[in-house]
Amino acid sequence: MNLDQAQKSLGLAIRKQRVALGVSQEAFAASISMHRVYYAAIERGLKNMSLKTLLRIAEGLGVSQSDLMRQATL
Repeated sequence: MNLDQAQKSLGLAIRKQRVALGVSQEAFAASISMHRVYYAAIERGLKNMSLKTLLRIAEGLGVSQSDLMRQATL
């Protein structure tokens, strides 16, 4: 799996978790103090986020970063 595929797969795993919580992108991004446009780009796999950002998102979703990576099959 190349980097672009990995980013898209991780973004999809993040999106699935957020949707399962029944929260909009805008509301979720606000809850973790992140700009909605940046967060949306992460979900679309367009941003290569830092580990710190991944941890922030995982905490907001109530899962571990390893759970997200596992769901993304990384």
